[in-house]
Amino acid sequence: MVEISWSDDYDPSPNYIAPKCVVGLDRDGVINKDLGTYCYKIKDFEPIPGSIEAIAKLRRLGHKITIITNQGGIEKGLFTQEDVDNVHKHLFELLGKAGCTSIDGIYYSASSRKNDMYAKPNIGMFKRCEKEIPHVKFAQGFYVGDKITDLKAAMKIGAIPILVRTGYGEETEKLLNRFTYKAIKKRTKVFDTLSDFVKSLEN
Repeated sequence: MVEISWSDDYDPSPNYIAPKCVVGLDRDGVINKDLGTYCYKIKDFEPIPGSIEAIAKLRRLGHKITIITNQGGIEKGLFTQEDVDNVHKHLFELLGKAGCTSIDGIYYSASSRKNDMYAKPNIGMFKRCEKEIPHVKFAQGFYVGDKITDLKAAMKIGAIPILVRTGYGEETEKLLNRFTYKAIKKRTKVFDTLSDFVKSLEN
């Protein structure tokens, strides 16, 4: 099961379509600090320094932006879809204050089960995003994450995997040295933060 939410001013048939490729973003550990527990309360949502501004810069650079995140605590009964939506509304408010008044989409899975087609590393959310937002083509863009599941999903959908060292990123970077992840490591680009990755797109 997957839910989608839009920023308040999102136009489902916009006159403006960002001309540059899509940058997909994981949430916890990339945009906000991963506290090691589920983030479903606004008071626990703490942006990683520079991440909100980085997303706003992505928009100014002309990139399409989607957020794709596993929220497995929903199925476990730890929190509700409404809780997640409220956190995302707060995120939209922060983005708006930073000058990013809309993104192309935000999708989340209600579980993290391996057999859930929508839960990363499976790519159901990505495919649904491409179907519902035709100008988004992940094979022409990037997906930014901090876990192996993020990088695997990026590979499966054809996006360039971007690993940031925030969240579980440093731990994941070490895992990439395993032979089993040889192909993923070869394709993955590594940056300290989301902000550093976005800076690399300015050139």
